[in-house]
Amino acid sequence: MFDAYVAFQARLRPTAYALITPQRWATYAELDADVDRFAAGLADLGVRRERGVVSIRIANDYLTHVVFLALARLGVVSSPFDDPSPDLQLVVGEAGEARQLPLSPAWIEATFRAEPRPVTPVRCDPNALGRVMLSSGTTRTARRVPRTWRMLEDNTRTCALTYCAGKPGRWVCLTGMDTGLGQAMTLAAWSQGSALVADYTAAELALSLEALRPSIVGLTPIFLRHLLSSLPPGLGVQPGLRIVSTGGVLPAAVARETRLRLASEILISYGAAETGSATMADGAWLEEHPGCAGYAVPGVRVEVVDDAGQPAPPGQQGEVRIISDREAVGYLDDPKATAAAFRDGAFYPGDVGRLSADGLLMVDGRMDDRMDLGGMKFLPDLLEEVALAYPGVRDAAAYAAPDAQGMDTCWLAIVADSGLDRQGLAEHVAAHPAMPTPRFAWTESIPRNAMGKIQRRRLREETVAALGIHR
Repeated sequence: MFDAYVAFQARLRPTAYALITPQRWATYAELDADVDRFAAGLADLGVRRERGVVSIRIANDYLTHVVFLALARLGVVSSPFDDPSPDLQLVVGEAGEARQLPLSPAWIEATFRAEPRPVTPVRCDPNALGRVMLSSGTTRTARRVPRTWRMLEDNTRTCALTYCAGKPGRWVCLTGMDTGLGQAMTLAAWSQGSALVADYTAAELALSLEALRPSIVGLTPIFLRHLLSSLPPGLGVQPGLRIVSTGGVLPAAVARETRLRLASEILISYGAAETGSATMADGAWLEEHPGCAGYAVPGVRVEVVDDAGQPAPPGQQGEVRIISDREAVGYLDDPKATAAAFRDGAFYPGDVGRLSADGLLMVDGRMDDRMDLGGMKFLPDLLEEVALAYPGVRDAAAYAAPDAQGMDTCWLAIVADSGLDRQGLAEHVAAHPAMPTPRFAWTESIPRNAMGKIQRRRLREETVAALGIHR
């Protein structure tokens, strides 16, 4: 299946780089040979499609990509390392559970040294399960999203023809292959003969931009903030660089700073693990349309509906729903969550948004994130944006937590530089009358998932525990 991209490029352009990590730069020929080595080695260990869903728990990023492709060559269904219920899990070292298959360092080293044994790719039904993805799970347990081989192919093609179109070269994705953006960019890069740059942090990438000369960097808004804050002094706008932002609302101020300091071209992609990319926008549109997520890509229809499930008038806030040709049919082994999110032939991602008269989508926040503060409904993104605009605030997260009487109050977790004027920050927030008055929680880091999304439920639970509130 998608391992064929690498096999094809290995014959067409064998000496071109396919995968670049801080530890290794591998050509297409080298990567394809390693895929054959590990496909044969895993087959010898009894890894085959009949074993079910196989997750990969390997710290080495190059090896993770190799095993990901080797499983595809064997026709095996794979899933991310944090899949809560795979049938088999590949781990390095000793196995801790019966369903884990240990890959010893000695076996890995011997497999890398072995002569490649060409493995005939297993033919699979295009409509059969090919990969399990996880929904973002910011406020609840992540759901297991089934993707068929055909869906993987369609999502790869959509990525290559939309936000990655016209940009050969080196593609960086800071969210990792286990995310929707990371997987789509990984496969699209190899389908186009581009080089995938992986396993760099935002800080490492900032120091390596001039050496790597990427043509695309895909990331979430929080990772873009980290990248901007790590840019070395004197580094100017990178010629020909495109920034692709997804996984959250991109503030206009961040987009503006990006155009001034990093890249003149910013694209916004909005979607979900359940649907793939759904809309696209030019980052410059944020100046006029805050929260802009874009127009629906081909094969997708986006609507905003009211509480009765009827299309809301242009400009009226409501719940976003997506009708997509690439949509999953539900969640694995979770009929309750499937019934809640997949309704009337559409997927409901749980976002609050608005549509313009010509179909431009603006996303205001998450329905699950809305705080009910004594009857006042409030989306936390606005408060976070205000806090992040204050000098010395590195990260911020607004959330609700109960007081001793059980009433939800607004909290604002702050990661700050040393010397931050805390009183000045409080006055800065108070100067915005539309905002609730928060209590501040000072922390060293904000808990986020692989896409960089805030885990507000965890913040709430930690605050309740710290205050000693018994519910």
